[in-house]
Amino acid sequence: MSQPYTNININPNSKKIGRYILWGVLVLFALLVFFSSFYTIRSTERGVLATFGKMSDEVIGDGLHMKIPFIQTIKRVNVQQKKFDGKENSYTRDVQTSEVEYTINYDLVRENVSKLMKNVGDDYHNRIVVPFIRSAMKQSFGNFAATEIVENRDAVRREIEISLREALDSNYFMNIQFQITNIDFDDDFETAIKEKQVAEQNALKAKNVTIQVEEQAKQTRIKAEADAEAMRIKANALESNPKLVNYEAVQKWDGKLPQYMLGNSVPFIDLK
Repeated sequence: MSQPYTNININPNSKKIGRYILWGVLVLFALLVFFSSFYTIRSTERGVLATFGKMSDEVIGDGLHMKIPFIQTIKRVNVQQKKFDGKENSYTRDVQTSEVEYTINYDLVRENVSKLMKNVGDDYHNRIVVPFIRSAMKQSFGNFAATEIVENRDAVRREIEISLREALDSNYFMNIQFQITNIDFDDDFETAIKEKQVAEQNALKAKNVTIQVEEQAKQTRIKAEADAEAMRIKANALESNPKLVNYEAVQKWDGKLPQYMLGNSVPFIDLK
């Protein structure tokens, strides 16, 4: 027995919906391609364009730019001043161990960031800068005794900074500034330094006291010599002129006559 023929009718509305979906996908894809063709670089950045992963030597400045979607990609490199903190162990000339904390600032040479990315990559600080810092610090600390470093830390800092400026590739780095933020020596050495400082302060205090005592003695001697000279001059004057005795008495008299006097004489009055 034969099966009855069944006629399947496709709803025209379903065809329209399918076409709309297809057109919607195509429009979205076109919009994606369009917007993927444009990119912006900020003023604090530089761009490096890569085609199928291969970086170009060209450095792209800030502004709006175009690229080939899905074929080219853009790598943005921050070119603001870099600041990194670190810590290294070093030995001084007299073999004292020290743990040194530091800060380094530098700028990238903007025109060469593409070469830096191609030759070194994003981790340029750890791959290039840190090893040079370690080497410069070990060399500079080895040129000074520990007490010299304590007394003149800036001399060590300057030597390290100059060494870094000479060693780091000027094609990549510029405006290098190095600061030592803390030096932690061995506990026994730091105790000895503190004791030395206390001893120096006590010695200075004792010296100041000695100078003060000597100055007081000097002033006392000068005063005594002045008093003796005044007495000598006065004695010579009395010896050469006895009437000065009466004159001195008159200068000290308060003008009152004594209540009782022997005889008719009035003191200090010579009628002859």
